[in-house]
Amino acid sequence: MDEVDIFKALGNSTRLRILDSVRNKKQCICDIIPFAGKSQPDVSHHIKILKTAGLISEQKKGTNIFIDASNKHIFEIIEIARRLHE
Repeated sequence: MDEVDIFKALGNSTRLRILDSVRNKKQCICDIIPFAGKSQPDVSHHIKILKTAGLISEQKKGTNIFIDASNKHIFEIIEIARRLHE
């Protein structure tokens, strides 16, 4: 994983919504799906991209899978990008 992979992963509004959903706490994928506004297969695809880029981690608890940000510094990058648009 390098910075190009990170920026590619951040270049999609669905993936940004997924990251926003785990900004403050771990979330079950079942709760991320309605927040993202996409189908379960779409969300799973985007989660895989974020995981490959090293931006999120997964933890299985029973039948549920929880997603968390691997490094909270990613939110600083997202906020800087949002401020550039102001």
